[in-house]
Amino acid sequence: MTHTDSLEALAYQSIESTDPLAMARKARAARTTSIRRNILALDLGTKCGHACRNMDGVIVYGTEVFTPKKHWSAGQRWQRFRGWLVELVVNNHIHCIAYEEVRGHNGNDAAHVYGAFLALTQLIADSHNLELVPVGVGVIKKHWTGKGNALKDAMIKEAKSRGFHPKDDNCADALAILDWATAQERKHEKAHAST
Repeated sequence: MTHTDSLEALAYQSIESTDPLAMARKARAARTTSIRRNILALDLGTKCGHACRNMDGVIVYGTEVFTPKKHWSAGQRWQRFRGWLVELVVNNHIHCIAYEEVRGHNGNDAAHVYGAFLALTQLIADSHNLELVPVGVGVIKKHWTGKGNALKDAMIKEAKSRGFHPKDDNCADALAILDWATAQERKHEKAHAST
């Protein structure tokens, strides 16, 4: 950076910091985008969709796959999930985990697998003193698409319309859960601000 560049930057910076209209725009933007906690949303399963939102509005998302390999011992899937989730919680300074609460499963194996992922999530939330927020499948779909019975393609399409590029429906579901949890957080903050 040259001396001239730094003077120009300083000049514009000082104008920006003293302009009341610019300051009001920044404050309004901060109110609409920021929240007071870092939130992690999970679509629990072998293909685990996840989305993190920090207090500044930065969102990181993806899908982590825990399909067991032939050479893994029986507990390796759970060890890997636990290690991954702890790392995600610690590195992102998470305060709250919102997750999709599934009541009906296609078969016993799916129910057992979901139960194991949920138990580990509860254990990690408890170990790190995090709030755990379950949300029903229909609630998420209705919040995200306006239809409580939206199909996977509709969830992905909605994520794309909001500027995201989900790898799959698991990731799209996690983004929807995160959006719902963020909306709940804003309602909570608004209610406390008015009291």
